[in-house]
Amino acid sequence: MDDLRDQMKAHVDAALALLDVITDPVEREAAARILGDDLIPDAALRVKEVRGDALRALRAQGLTLRAIAELTGLSVPRVDQIVKGVSRPGRGSK
Repeated sequence: MDDLRDQMKAHVDAALALLDVITDPVEREAAARILGDDLIPDAALRVKEVRGDALRALRAQGLTLRAIAELTGLSVPRVDQIVKGVSRPGRGSK
């Protein structure tokens, strides 16, 4: 899992590094805005979909919420929320 995390972090770091090579301040601000306002929120929505799909796939295999929680390190209520597509309180709507 650490290798996967490292690979994903490297990709995120590469996107952020692109900001550092833009010398024009106006272009750099525009690129940062694109990343922060468009790309990261889109990625966060995709991540939410992937997590929900993965946990629902485990449920479809017959695993209980408790078994999924144990496999993933999440709490049973959090697994239930993700499976149902419910956002955490204070984190926006689903």
